[in-house]
Amino acid sequence: MNEQERNENMGGYDDEVLEQARLLQEADEAGGIKKVATYLRLSGPGFLQSAITLGGGSLAGSLYLGVLAGTSMLWVQPLAMLLGIIMLSAIAYVTLSTGKRPFPAINEYVNPVLGWGWAIAAFVANMVWVMPQYTLGIGVFQQNLMPGIFGEGGMLGEFTSNLVLVLIFFVVAVGFVWNYGRGGWGVKIFELIIKVMVALIMISFIGVVVRLSMVGELDWGAIFAGFIPDPGMILRPAEGFVAILENVPEEFREHWEEIIVSDQRGVIVSTAATAVGINMTFLFGYSLLKRGWGKSFRGFMKFDLGFGLLIPFLIATACVVVASASQFHLEPQYGLMDPEEEAEIRREIDPDAEPRDEELELEATSGQQEEYEGHLVERALLAMDEEEAESLRAELAELEEEDPDARDELAASLVGETTAYDRYLAATLVRRDNFDLANALEPFTGVIFAQYVFGIGVLGVAFSSITMLMIISGVGFCEFLNKPHDGKWFRYGSLFPATGLLAPFFWAAAAPWLVVPTSMFAFLLIPLAYISFFLLMNQKTLLGNEMPQGGRRIAWNALMGLALIIIVPASVYELWTQYGVRGLGVAVLFVILVGIVHYLRPPRSVTEHEAGSPPPPPPSSE
Repeated sequence: MNEQERNENMGGYDDEVLEQARLLQEADEAGGIKKVATYLRLSGPGFLQSAITLGGGSLAGSLYLGVLAGTSMLWVQPLAMLLGIIMLSAIAYVTLSTGKRPFPAINEYVNPVLGWGWAIAAFVANMVWVMPQYTLGIGVFQQNLMPGIFGEGGMLGEFTSNLVLVLIFFVVAVGFVWNYGRGGWGVKIFELIIKVMVALIMISFIGVVVRLSMVGELDWGAIFAGFIPDPGMILRPAEGFVAILENVPEEFREHWEEIIVSDQRGVIVSTAATAVGINMTFLFGYSLLKRGWGKSFRGFMKFDLGFGLLIPFLIATACVVVASASQFHLEPQYGLMDPEEEAEIRREIDPDAEPRDEELELEATSGQQEEYEGHLVERALLAMDEEEAESLRAELAELEEEDPDARDELAASLVGETTAYDRYLAATLVRRDNFDLANALEPFTGVIFAQYVFGIGVLGVAFSSITMLMIISGVGFCEFLNKPHDGKWFRYGSLFPATGLLAPFFWAAAAPWLVVPTSMFAFLLIPLAYISFFLLMNQKTLLGNEMPQGGRRIAWNALMGLALIIIVPASVYELWTQYGVRGLGVAVLFVILVGIVHYLRPPRSVTEHEAGSPPPPPPSSE
């Protein structure tokens, strides 16, 4: 490529971006270590995506994946991420080819209902999902890193600890985010910090897995086999449950199998629907424009997404699944069953099984106790006729309001009517969190790896998510007002996720009211956003001569079509299972609104070849 061609491809951007394009060309020609080193130095937007997706949701999903299926479902998360990367690649292609901002591009070339719905859903989701990130980060200090200072039993007490920690998180995050909003070196410094944080997350989780391997806790053959896709797990329980299910009374076996399979199906579907969230799709195109990149960077973006997003996500989530599986899969949660009864069942299932370390003295949380009890109450009611079962359900609900102690006694009597194997199975299925994992790891990895190394990784997960959600809000606010992304409007917008400051004080009470509508619209808008990107990639008016042709177009549409075939049903399934007729009703109304606006809009006249001209530079501050 000569200098003139390079300048044409770069669309007249500044000398720094032209220099980056020159370095990429030289790296491509040199190959080997120089190419990798140059690509790593110039990478950035992919790592920003990692910082978003490696949040509390990914951590919780990975933990339960290990609890539920051991390492046999390690394939789920990387496959879901690959589908998301296909669509992020489409966003990158359109943005780098045209220089147009994604939000107005969708409004103008697809449908304003989709564009505004996409942007508003991302903006509101930031304000809701930032709250559990603060809770997660605070918990790390109170339970892993500095329990003697922070928390209920620490020097500062619970309220003061919460207040001090949320303020520290917020002030530091604001400093990072506003530095990014300055553009130029601020972007480079911020992206470097994010790279370090993502690397820290990976190193921490890898360290825990290496330590587990050193003490002989891991079966590497089973781990590698777990990356081979097995869609049949949508229909059958994980293999490890077979021995337990064989000992459950035959008339109740199908009931437990359905619970396990339903949970497995839910993990697969929810992971497919949320691996690349609505927030990620909104930010990505703008992070490219912030760099000032153009057409010359389209090939490089494949590396940036692969190395900056796929590999960190794969390593971090896989390590958490492996660690969780090693400690929790087929293992009852401490504090739920009678220890002697539990030990007897363990010996019957596997005579060679080692006894559990009862000196740990770990306790089940109230949430785990409720989950355990809920499974067993339903199992007990299953043994009764329908009329008696409904009567007892009504009585339990009434006592919940009027006499909780009497309700607990009735529930305990129903639990006592189940078999020991029922109770053992229910105790293995309860969800565990990162603090359960840290405590369970300690006898095998020591306190340094279990509490500090793992804790630092979890802290990186929480803090990186907080900062990225603030950046997305800043960008979204500027887009709503059609303002530059590096001035006061960006700073104002980035403060909307200050809702996270309320998390340690109000999250538990606010969650039911905030999570339901936010999740509903996220599940609804993700497939519609993907459909928008699919339509943009096939929009001749927008892309002009840059629209893929021939075999490239077939390949693009095949890959995007595969993602849509999986993502759209997954999101609809999540809407149905979590919100029933209400969720599907909202979806239908939204689609009808899209159709009405599309029908009423006047046809867009094409007066010039829009994509053939160089992309405009990113907007600057006032």
